[in-house]
Amino acid sequence: MKAIATRELFAYWNELRGARAAPERADIDPGGIRSILSDTFILDMAPERGFPFRLAGSRVCDLVGHELKDEPFADLWTEPDRRTILDTAQNVADDAAAAVIGAAGWTDLARRVDLELCILPLRHRGRTHARLLGALAPVETPHWLGACPITRIEMTSLRMIWPTGRRRAFAPSQDRAQPATPPLHALVAGALCAARRIGRFLVLDGGR
Repeated sequence: MKAIATRELFAYWNELRGARAAPERADIDPGGIRSILSDTFILDMAPERGFPFRLAGSRVCDLVGHELKDEPFADLWTEPDRRTILDTAQNVADDAAAAVIGAAGWTDLARRVDLELCILPLRHRGRTHARLLGALAPVETPHWLGACPITRIEMTSLRMIWPTGRRRAFAPSQDRAQPATPPLHALVAGALCAARRIGRFLVLDGGR
């Protein structure tokens, strides 16, 4: 992962979940991610409504120049990528996976900024398909960012990571049997599994 915010959120989420497939929404302590809180967001698990934002940090909103609460997450993306985004978010929830997405953000003046995004599963009151936690941040911050809003975002890369080391269903009955949390460096730099297609991307699934 290239952006500080995505690395820190993934590390926090991974530590918090322990032996579980994903932590509970109530486990998230804003103080634990204070330095990147403005780069984070929470999505509602509502694919039919484009996974609307429940919460969005101030820097995420500043990127696009407006408040994002209740806005469909899918609407941030260009038309060719919306199906891929919907499929990816669904895969995160279904498989207890982490998605790491590279993207290019464009302004109306054709200025470009490289962005990185992660999407992580959250339980909510025991439900596995209820919330998604994420971070969106520039890889490097140009001087104009915040003054010129990003009006379209295009996907440039997609990687899926299975923190437990293998692809599996996101089911409460399986949580009790999971091994202890592997270290972050092993998750991010782990061996590649079989490739599969999500939307227009051929994804190399990262394991341990």
